[in-house]
Amino acid sequence: MKKEDIELIIIKVASNGQEAINMKIYKNGTTCRYGVGGLPKLGIGMMSFVGDARYFNPLLDKVPQEILEQSKNKEEPSFPTGDIEYIIAFYGDSKNGDTGERAEWTKSTGIRIKIDQNSNFWSHPIMKVLDGLTMEAAELTNEIYFDAIMLAKWNAKSSTMPEQTIINQPKTESEVHQIYANYINQMIFSARKWDMTQFTRNKTYEIEGNQTIAKITQQGNKFSIRFIPPEMESVDDILMNSTLIDIEAKKKKPWWKF
Repeated sequence: MKKEDIELIIIKVASNGQEAINMKIYKNGTTCRYGVGGLPKLGIGMMSFVGDARYFNPLLDKVPQEILEQSKNKEEPSFPTGDIEYIIAFYGDSKNGDTGERAEWTKSTGIRIKIDQNSNFWSHPIMKVLDGLTMEAAELTNEIYFDAIMLAKWNAKSSTMPEQTIINQPKTESEVHQIYANYINQMIFSARKWDMTQFTRNKTYEIEGNQTIAKITQQGNKFSIRFIPPEMESVDDILMNSTLIDIEAKKKKPWWKF
């Protein structure tokens, strides 16, 4: 399969049956994601139509041609310490002419690796490729997924959120809050050390018809976000909505980190 044939890239990472991250990035601009890369699984997902290949093209540029030339499927016979599964798949040439969610692809290739968490296969060069592509896709879509989380939790709609956006989330406030807390936890403790203060720059958030700006404080294992009127940006003690999550670093080694 050649790069010019590809219209869709799918990336998934799962452990013991739970998906840690799932991304579908289309050339036509459709972008789907849930998860950060840790467990427990995050139950807030999003699908947006951004209208261009802003995520697709940079990701495709990182894909080595070698992995498109032959599919690879490896699964170890047993998983004494638990399994980790990577899937990266590429699709193209739609026979019904649709290049989005309704496409009927005629070309595909990809890699599936399912190994034990302590497998010797981690040293294989293909694992570096899989991890690198997963990290790249996550970084490219981090900001739009952050805005999806803000919309689900605070009903705060980003000024850069595409109009054609669908958010999938639990119905109860308590479930959403727990997912939100897990999201912040996983972002803060990611080996990538994601800086969420970058995600709110040069944008506003609409809450119940009011335009606000989001101010984030992220220091160590503490995170806070507050939505304030733009004219009150310099006044730190005026809050429209806020949360503070104090997270104690766990002594137990995380099962998975980007």
